[in-house]
Amino acid sequence: MFGMEDKIETLMSDFDSRIQTLAEFAEGKNAIVGLCTSGSFNVLGNDGRCSIIGKEIGFTNLGDGDVTSTHGNETSFELIVELNPDYMFVLDRDAAIGTEGAQLAQEIVENELIQGTDAYKNGNIVYLEHPAVWYTAEGGVTALDVMLQDLETVLLS
Repeated sequence: MFGMEDKIETLMSDFDSRIQTLAEFAEGKNAIVGLCTSGSFNVLGNDGRCSIIGKEIGFTNLGDGDVTSTHGNETSFELIVELNPDYMFVLDRDAAIGTEGAQLAQEIVENELIQGTDAYKNGNIVYLEHPAVWYTAEGGVTALDVMLQDLETVLLS
């Protein structure tokens, strides 16, 4: 990145302001961040995949705590109903890795139990648009731009 310091500084400043705008939106809101895989739903904490949602953006992650960082912990839909999140952010692992014949995340998540949550009733279940980026490429400059776009499109539009 030699000789590109100004460009990098501008780019990082843009990311900072975009994150700040999303953080202002997230203020006072909670969420469940999860991963659909092999027909089940795993809750993700703030120390692995999708951690930007809780850490940098600032949604209170109701699933954070004693959660493994790579694929989260499998959870029951009854627990999600009990936690009753304002938002649910869903990463479709099977779509990210191209698992043939896999059940769609929406089919797994939007079941009879979840339909009773505030997130569902208010249209606040967010299926991350580019699951391959969220699952395999998190951390790069291009990936961060795509991830922020995914959140901005749904939350700020």
